[in-house]
Amino acid sequence: MTRLAAFLAWSTQAGSPDAVKKALSVMKNRLGEHGFDYYDWNENQSVNKDIGAKVSDELLKSDLVILEGSKQRPNLAYEVGFAHALHLPLVVVKQADSERLPENFGEPDYLSYPSDVGDEAGFKTFETRFADWLGKLAQTTLSPGQRSARQGRNALNEQINKFIDGYPEEHASLHLLGGWAGALAHELDSGGASQLVVDADYYLPSFSSLREWTGGEVRAIADLTDETEQFWTPDHPEEMTANVSERIFLIDWSWFFENEDKLARQIELWRRHQARHRDGPYDIYIAAKEELRVGEVHPLGPAAVGHHLLLLDPDLIGGYRPNPGRVDGRQLVIERNSLRYAGAAQFYDSIKARAVRFEPTMKAADLRRAWVARNGVGRWDEDWTSETEFRSPDYFDSYERHIRCWIPRYAQLIRDCAATVFREILRIYADKMRSVDVLEIGYGTGRLTSEIVPWIRNINRPFYDLEHHGPVRQYRGVDRAEQMTAYARELLQPEAQTGLDMRLVRGTAWEDVDGRYDIVFGSLVMHFLIGPDPTDETLEEFFLNCAEHTTEDGTLVFADVFGVNGDRRGASAMEKWREWMIRYGLAEEEVDGYMRGNADMTSAAPVSLLRKAAEAHGFKTRVKVVGAPTLPFRIVVFEKDRP
Repeated sequence: MTRLAAFLAWSTQAGSPDAVKKALSVMKNRLGEHGFDYYDWNENQSVNKDIGAKVSDELLKSDLVILEGSKQRPNLAYEVGFAHALHLPLVVVKQADSERLPENFGEPDYLSYPSDVGDEAGFKTFETRFADWLGKLAQTTLSPGQRSARQGRNALNEQINKFIDGYPEEHASLHLLGGWAGALAHELDSGGASQLVVDADYYLPSFSSLREWTGGEVRAIADLTDETEQFWTPDHPEEMTANVSERIFLIDWSWFFENEDKLARQIELWRRHQARHRDGPYDIYIAAKEELRVGEVHPLGPAAVGHHLLLLDPDLIGGYRPNPGRVDGRQLVIERNSLRYAGAAQFYDSIKARAVRFEPTMKAADLRRAWVARNGVGRWDEDWTSETEFRSPDYFDSYERHIRCWIPRYAQLIRDCAATVFREILRIYADKMRSVDVLEIGYGTGRLTSEIVPWIRNINRPFYDLEHHGPVRQYRGVDRAEQMTAYARELLQPEAQTGLDMRLVRGTAWEDVDGRYDIVFGSLVMHFLIGPDPTDETLEEFFLNCAEHTTEDGTLVFADVFGVNGDRRGASAMEKWREWMIRYGLAEEEVDGYMRGNADMTSAAPVSLLRKAAEAHGFKTRVKVVGAPTLPFRIVVFEKDRP
């Protein structure tokens, strides 16, 4: 902020001109010591200029007005009135025993100085009182915040006045300006002095003024999963980090696993944030955006937009809520409330408890590793070794995160499996020119289902509009876990899938599967169906069931982990998988715990063994590698060998 400015005006006709000069010298010295520049009207006035306009201009630039009132000069009342209109601090200094000012003068502060220039004690008292007055102003009326607010108000008033002056006669523009100004005034008045509610676009300039704030700690949560704050870019304004001691950035948890490039770009931005922060320590924390947990309530309540939060000690909170006057609009709400501040601080601390501290040396892999460890993601619970349907709720609640720590390139595995199912649907439909029925075994959280169903609806839509069956007639899914069934049904709403007969049921394969299907598929389920190190009898039973529940030209598609018959390459593939989990963020003991609890995966059947059993039941086998070929993950297609 610019240096303070003082306006001085005094009378040349005071009873003791030398005393006036000495008082002015005392005040000017003290003003300089307190960081003021001053404008002495008597030294700068010119008869060649519009005196009224010049006085007005200088008063508008000023933070403080000092007037000598020993003689009731004509301009004194004008200057006092102007200062009162601008709410500027005002002091009138007078020689002792000079004539009294009118009683209705506006009650400014008065300071008396001796009329005798030789009264050193009197001038010392005057100097002390004047210095004390300046010190008091520095903590109150002339604090940085008061100055910032006053200067902003004056700038707004000046622009409005210029606009009005541009229309000396009646004009519609004046009405439009009046409506806007009235609406702005109403916004400011909605919560009184304790609440500021404005359009969210004003957050950046409002926050910029906090550079001068020294009254307490500034902490903030920036929710990057919400689009309200558009300024978090490589060229973000420097003032968004100035004076902030701590900020939590909320990101989508998928950035840690499937958007590493985006995370890497964000890391570079955070490095720049800290490098540009010159005013003190600036700690950055990174957390995943989550649904609020029991007991966590945003300070603005359920209407809050995102988890954005601003905390300024000792009692100020800020956030966003919908703007009822604009579609997708946002309002910035700044509220002074000591009780609500305490709750806001608890909310902030609860978010911070699951965040990791960002260090400039971190890369995406380092940040993921720290976040995984902090939140226990991928940590295998020994109780989960039981059947899936008997596992604790935290397994299901965080499954989508856990699985990405366990399965290399999980998203690619799902996409590739879906693409393989797409091809099989089109192949069978083209060959037979009839609608296809499909069965998904172990749909789980619906991750694979949500890839396939929208595609099916799209290819079915033209036929549905003509009241014909599309390429896919039935979609059936079966999963044995009640929690998974509830989750997938809520996500996919099978009854609402127009143009597709879709059902997701709770049950087991094959006991709860009726009928025959053209395609039977699943992801990370085959190892569960056949178990670890399956015997010939187990595989015989598996492919017999598959044959019974597929049509004569049916296909099986399974994306899973597969062994290599116990030879050296097989052992290497499992070791590579273990190394990948460690590199991806899990501690060695956590990886070992996972592999002990999932023997059906670490001892999965090799493709060669499956191929032999499949051929015995009329299936030929095709294999697609997912990710690195040194890892044991494949998509295997068993296609009935048509005569």
